[in-house]
Amino acid sequence: MADINRQDIIRGMMAEVDGLSYNMASASLEAVLTCVTKALSNHQSIMLSDFGKFGVRRRRARIGSHPRTHQPITIPEVVVPSFIPSPHLKKLVQQPHEPNSDISR
Repeated sequence: MADINRQDIIRGMMAEVDGLSYNMASASLEAVLTCVTKALSNHQSIMLSDFGKFGVRRRRARIGSHPRTHQPITIPEVVVPSFIPSPHLKKLVQQPHEPNSDISR
């Protein structure tokens, strides 16, 4: 199963919406990604019904070890994006899938 890229999503959007041009699908995808990116960079969360919740999570500082020297090092606190899938999405992912199905149809 191959990974899906931006072009595959655009083609999938065109297949889902009759009359949607490549340029409009591309602009729509870019607008959604820009909105999500801006919200996350402002530490806001995004809740999409039946899909999931995008947010940010703070990882506390901790002690790790250097991979070569095995000396203890301090790993600083960091804020990372996170995603929590909805129960509906979890259920869909657990269902058996068709081997040759993909987003672009």
